[in-house]
Amino acid sequence: MRGGLRWVSDLLFVPGANRHGVLPALLVVLTVTTGLVDALSFLGLSRVFVANMTGNVAFLGFALAGDPQLSVWAPPLAVAVFTAGAW
Repeated sequence: MRGGLRWVSDLLFVPGANRHGVLPALLVVLTVTTGLVDALSFLGLSRVFVANMTGNVAFLGFALAGDPQLSVWAPPLAVAVFTAGAW
């Protein structure tokens, strides 16, 4: 799998210029996945736009990874209140 991701990552750059390993391919996969989740959620939740909640999940990941400037409690609270409001 790693070899395939490296090959895809190399396609995103000029030949020989990829110094980031598989990270570019993973970021493209994450971007497409979150876009699909946002689009399907928008259509499935009667026009409720959830892209900001995707950002809150990312902020939660940064906080859990150890970023001292981000709160661990604010993103889950925002997601919970959003879920209650959407419901």
